[in-house]
Amino acid sequence: MGLVKVRLIAYNKPIIGGDPRRLIVLASKISVGKLKDKTVEHYLSREYPEDKVSKWIIAAAHGFPSVLEHVVFTFLIEDISRVTSHQLVRHRIASYTQESQRYSAAEEDYVVPKSIMLKSELREKYEHLMKEAYKLYSEFLESNIPYEDARFILPQAVKTRILMTLNLRELLHIASLRLCSKAQWEIREVVEKMIDEAAKVIPELNVLKEELKKKCGSSLLGT
Repeated sequence: MGLVKVRLIAYNKPIIGGDPRRLIVLASKISVGKLKDKTVEHYLSREYPEDKVSKWIIAAAHGFPSVLEHVVFTFLIEDISRVTSHQLVRHRIASYTQESQRYSAAEEDYVVPKSIMLKSELREKYEHLMKEAYKLYSEFLESNIPYEDARFILPQAVKTRILMTLNLRELLHIASLRLCSKAQWEIREVVEKMIDEAAKVIPELNVLKEELKKKCGSSLLGT
């Protein structure tokens, strides 16, 4: 029963300068034939003005999204329900490693939706059902039923962990769908925290996040 946890674990960056945003600038400049005029070092170093970096990132998100694919993030996502992990893995241009219920015992921890928490009588029934499910699950394991078979009794509310790797273009595409008020509350929280974590290295995402919320289901990124 706690809040969703999302941590940015890793991201790629250029050897020169170390700013991942400069990869977007470099890709954009290569595309428009500017590399013959300036060196790679120019676009990756502090010589190239910071305001122009932001300008290119915002412009790329609106009209030239392929250059965003050169920046890659890895997130550790914890304390989400299996309901939400099933939704998350439908986004196919990403790599996932999820905590297995086949090789390890599930922890007795689960998500309670706010709509249920607000109704005490229903919450009591909900929590009773969860306790009974975990009790039967434990009995199965004690009777040497394999993890992979005992898990059939577990509810979708059970918490899970997942490691997710994806590029910036796909992150924004997911955000264009999942930040919408029509999206399920839990995955909306996950994706908002992913954007907030990524914004620590690409601050322009704070601006793009607000634009995506307003778009609500229509991508900034084209097709």
